[in-house]
Amino acid sequence: MEARVQRVLIWSGPLMMLMWVGAFVVLAGFLPPSDPKSSAQAIADMYIDNPVAIKLGLVISMAGSALLVPFGAAISGQLKRIDGAKALADTQMVSCALLSLEFITPIGVWMAVAFRADDRAADVTRAIHDLGWILFMTVIWSLWVQLVAIGAGVLLDRSANPVLPRWYAYLSLWESLMILPAGLVLFFKDGPFAWDGLFGIWVPLVTFALWIGASVYCVHTALSRQIAEGSEPGRALEVR
Repeated sequence: MEARVQRVLIWSGPLMMLMWVGAFVVLAGFLPPSDPKSSAQAIADMYIDNPVAIKLGLVISMAGSALLVPFGAAISGQLKRIDGAKALADTQMVSCALLSLEFITPIGVWMAVAFRADDRAADVTRAIHDLGWILFMTVIWSLWVQLVAIGAGVLLDRSANPVLPRWYAYLSLWESLMILPAGLVLFFKDGPFAWDGLFGIWVPLVTFALWIGASVYCVHTALSRQIAEGSEPGRALEVR
C-alpha cells in the first residue's frame, strides 16, 4: 500500500505543472509574463479587462502549487532508503514544502491586485504587480537547496543496485545551476535576465519541467523494481 501511495504522490508534480502553466497561460494570461517596462496604466488595464479569468487562473495555480508537497514526499520516500541520506531526505522535504509556500505567496499578492483592480491608482496596481513577480521569480533558494539535497543523497548510494540512478543526481545538480538566473531579475527591466527574458524565466521554467518529468520517471521506475523484488516501502517496514 505504501508503494501505491508513493506512486500516486509522485504524479502530483506533473499535475502541478499542468494546473499552474495552464492557469497562467489559458486563464490569467500571465505567461508570457508582462513586460517589466510596461506602463502603470497598461498593467492596470490588464487586471480591469479580464478580472474573472485572472482570479480563476490564480485560484487554480495556487491550488496547483500546494501539490509540490506530496510530490516532495514521494521523492523523500526513496531518498530515505539510501544509507546515510535520511537527513538529506528531510532537507529535501522541508525545502519543497517551503517552495510550495513561496509560490503561493506571490499568487496571493496578485489575488490582492485583482480584488480591487478598478478601485485604485494605476501606479499602485503596478507596484503590487511588480512585487508579485519579484517574489515569484526570486524565491529559488528553497528549490536550490532541494535540488542539491537530492543530488547529494543519490550520489551517496554506493550499492550495486542504487535506489535512484546517478544520472538523476547529476540532472538535479545541473538544474540547481539552471534556476540561478531567476534570482537576478531584480536587477533587470529588459533583456534575457528580466523576468520575461530567456534566462529570467524560460530556461528555469523549461528545465524545471524536465526535471519534474525525470523525477516522476525515476521514482516510478524505482517503485516498480522494488515491488518486483518484494522490497517495496510497506514490505520493508513490515520486515523491520
